[in-house]
Amino acid sequence: MNLSKRNKKREFSKSLLLQDSILIWIHSLAHIILAFYCIYKGYTGTLPWLAAEASLPWTAYAVSQAFYYNKSTKENTRDGIVFETALKEEEKIDSTPDVFGPM
Repeated sequence: MNLSKRNKKREFSKSLLLQDSILIWIHSLAHIILAFYCIYKGYTGTLPWLAAEASLPWTAYAVSQAFYYNKSTKENTRDGIVFETALKEEEKIDSTPDVFGPM
């Protein structure tokens, strides 16, 4: 097993997004369990407080993902063009035959 890949430090934004994903699922499952518990115990009121409290973290999660993808898009550019496009352009330049031969 390659130790350098395993010990490679993860970028802060990626670890933050991973932690955010884990927390949002824990929070959602906790609210589902709480809703079942309320119904099981015979709570006859309405549960809009539960729905609102469960949906707000998902909104925050969507915003954090949007900013992360916007950041990664800007990081993967070079001189205003997408990095993959720049690599393809370099490959085209490198693969063109030399008409005049070596100089």
